[in-house]
Amino acid sequence: VYLDTAGRLHTKVNLMEELKKIHRTAAKKIPGAPHEVLLILDATTGQNALNQARLFHEAVGVTGLILTKMDGTAKGGVALAVVHETGI
Repeated sequence: VYLDTAGRLHTKVNLMEELKKIHRTAAKKIPGAPHEVLLILDATTGQNALNQARLFHEAVGVTGLILTKMDGTAKGGVALAVVHETGI
């Protein structure tokens, strides 16, 4: 199951609840699902990415991170903070 949460702001409670429901439904329909829950973060977001990661991890148990837009000025330091804070 692949879900694109682009635009799904972590501050929108109803959208996060919808994501939790999708997570539960996948778990019911596919044995052992979800096998991976990857969070894709925009590396240029900065420290807001830490809040996003924390809330998405609490909602659906993120198992890995992908950083995008590393070709610009972003250095990806937030990845270290996310790993430290969430244990992902």
